[in-house]
Amino acid sequence: MARMSTPPAPTDRVVELAVELGRLGRRLDALGAELLTLRRGHSEPRTEPAAPDPGPPGRVPPGYGQPYPSGWRPDAPYPQAPRWGGSHPSGPYPHPPYPPPPRPSAAAHPGPSAAAAPRSASLRARLASLSGARLLAWTGGGVTLLGVVLLLALAAARGWVGPPMRVGAGAALGVALVGLAMRLHRRETARTGARALAATGVATLYLVVAAATALYDYLPVPVGLLLALLVAALGLGLAARWRSALLACGVVVGAALLAPVVIGSATPLLVALVLVLQAAATVVALRRRWPALVAIGAAWPVVYGMLAAALTQRADRVAMVAVVAVVLLLGVAGAVGAGRVKSGDVLPRGLRIGLVVAAPLPALTFAAVVGGWQGAALAFAAAVLLLAAAVLPGDDVLRTVALAAGGIALFEAAAVAFDANTESAVLLGQGVVLLTVAAVLRSRRVLLVGAGFAVLGVLTVLGDQVPLSALVDFPAAPFVLGITPQREALLAAVVLSALIVVAAVAALVASARVGLLGTGSARLWAPVGLVGLFGAAGFVIALAELVSPTRTGFVTGHALVTVSWTVVAIVLLARGIHRPALRIAGLVLVAAAVAKLVLFDLVALDGIARVAAFLGAGLLLLAAGTRYARLVAEADAPEPAPPA
Repeated sequence: MARMSTPPAPTDRVVELAVELGRLGRRLDALGAELLTLRRGHSEPRTEPAAPDPGPPGRVPPGYGQPYPSGWRPDAPYPQAPRWGGSHPSGPYPHPPYPPPPRPSAAAHPGPSAAAAPRSASLRARLASLSGARLLAWTGGGVTLLGVVLLLALAAARGWVGPPMRVGAGAALGVALVGLAMRLHRRETARTGARALAATGVATLYLVVAAATALYDYLPVPVGLLLALLVAALGLGLAARWRSALLACGVVVGAALLAPVVIGSATPLLVALVLVLQAAATVVALRRRWPALVAIGAAWPVVYGMLAAALTQRADRVAMVAVVAVVLLLGVAGAVGAGRVKSGDVLPRGLRIGLVVAAPLPALTFAAVVGGWQGAALAFAAAVLLLAAAVLPGDDVLRTVALAAGGIALFEAAAVAFDANTESAVLLGQGVVLLTVAAVLRSRRVLLVGAGFAVLGVLTVLGDQVPLSALVDFPAAPFVLGITPQREALLAAVVLSALIVVAAVAALVASARVGLLGTGSARLWAPVGLVGLFGAAGFVIALAELVSPTRTGFVTGHALVTVSWTVVAIVLLARGIHRPALRIAGLVLVAAAVAKLVLFDLVALDGIARVAAFLGAGLLLLAAGTRYARLVAEADAPEPAPPA
């Protein structure tokens, strides 16, 4: 009986099919890994291990069907992917491992503590070397500039070489230094020296132009100023292109510091030359936002302008007026213009305030030195410009400073134009006008400036025209000298005392309008009230002595002062039924009138004047007290209920 072949068991076929599917999955994984490697740009050949013997068919490979490790990502490259190029291998093929990514070690990724120390040490060494190199380079530039000054000025005094040779040699040296700096700046390691060379070269060219204009008269003044502007624009434009504020400051400092040595004295031409530097520096500084350059550029015209104004000669007055006016315009316009741009951080507030304060100094110095109507006109023009800057909308602090500076300029204009009597009247008049403007505009800044003018006017009147000695004694200067009355002095005292009263009233009204006057503001209205009482006493006594320049007029005036104080106190009490500030002021004035009666009138007055003072003040106070008590009682009484 023939042996019949038995068909393979279905279980073996299922196992073989599972093995083939596992191998196909591994091939697909390897192909995906190759594609990812190519996409990432890794074209270097991969070293693959030889495929292990899969073992006899029918056996499930070890590791087959096990899950992937937790650290493996589907898009990660296959670490041990075999290349399948032939028939399917025989023998078992274990599932390739998928090891998790290795943890970074301290050696592979050093932390801050491992690398910061050498890096910081090398950085400090580099900064130290750069600082030393920069110091050496800029010191060399300064020494070179001193050599140029010696060539232009000392050689001119000693007659060593002719002027054309000096000017030509200086110009050639400046051009050579600038050219060498531009060539060295192409290399990053040589840029420190390139900046020093460029600053030295530009300053040399500027000094050569200054010498050719001021010393040798080779160039007319307008042409020399134009060439100086071009040289300054060249140097500062190069600094802006290289983005080097140090280069720009070096150009300005080197040129401006040594310009007086070349020119020889503080003249209007020197101020004009440094004004050229300021103009160019301001343009570049505002564009690049270099506030230090603005400050450095503006300092030299102010300093040299004050020196030139103090030492000005009669022949140079016209030129001096022109240059100090330009200094004033540049300073105020730069401060106000920088504060009105959309980005308000172009210049810091402190720098803009400094410009407003410093810009008028040369003009005010020249006005004080020259005096008269010329100086007063210049000071008045400065005051108008500063007050206009204070009116423009902008920074409140800057406006306040401009207002104060304008007030000082206005005071100087009055001081240099008038004599003592007229000056006091002008100061008080300016104070009254400003206090009135403050009341209309409700501006505390204007109130402050107006009060300053009024205080200055009161102090000048108290010290000269209406001293306290003339109010408490007879005869006394300046009302009476010996036995001769001084009618001009008495008339001036009447006018000035009236202005003091008006100023005190204007100050109280303005203070009330701006909200500074109230029940708790005794610190404000008490001194203003005392000033008003002083003005009223001076007006009445001076007018009485002007009518009767004898002791009778003097004592009559004092009696009228006491009675007038009492009348004003009664008016204040009547107006202060519902206003506590006026009521308190009236009571204080009553106390002052009574104190004057007891302490002064009882001793100084005699005869009918004493009797009139006491009777008049007493009767007024008695009537006022009776009436005032009734008004207060009526004001405090409750309103009667309406009839049913």
